[in-house]
Parts: sequence; C-alpha cells; structure tokens
Amino acid sequence: MSDEAVVNEVAEQAKVKVLVKVNRQDVELRGREVTGLEIKEAAIVQGVKIDLGFRLSHRTGHKWVPVADDERIKIHKGEEFRARTPEENS
Repeated sequence: MSDEAVVNEVAEQAKVKVLVKVNRQDVELRGREVTGLEIKEAAIVQGVKIDLGFRLSHRTGHKWVPVADDERIKIHKGEEFRARTPEENS
C-alpha cells in the first residue's frame, strides 16, 4: 500500500463515528480501531466520571475482558466498556 493510500485510509477511519457505552453512558468514538486510552479519553471529554488511571474492560459475551491503554481493538456500535478504579473488584 502506498503512503498516500495509507494516509487516505487513516483519514477515512477518522470520519467514522461509532457509538459505544462506557459505564452505561453513550460515548462517540472516531474510527473502528481505537486504543484503551483513546476510549477513556473520549469518555472523559463526553462527561463520563472516570479518570485516565481507571482500568478499562470490554464486555465480550458474558465476560469482562481487560483492555490495556496501549491495546488497539476493533469496535462496533453498541459495544459496552466499563472503567473502574484500580481498587474496585471486578
């Protein structure tokens, strides 16, 4: 893939808006692939009462799977995440 094609693909991804839930609140993310840190940052900007030190988990079926700050994941509309303080039990 050429450099120009990569730049165009990144620009197109940034236009995509995906609505997910973080701690049961709607959060709009840009792109279909984001990091755990990007999810927390977007949630904070959009009014979810968390901070960057919270642990993020992604609901997969009936389980909550941890998402590291630097981990990139593909997201889809309606997916659920939760952010908890390090002291809270899962």
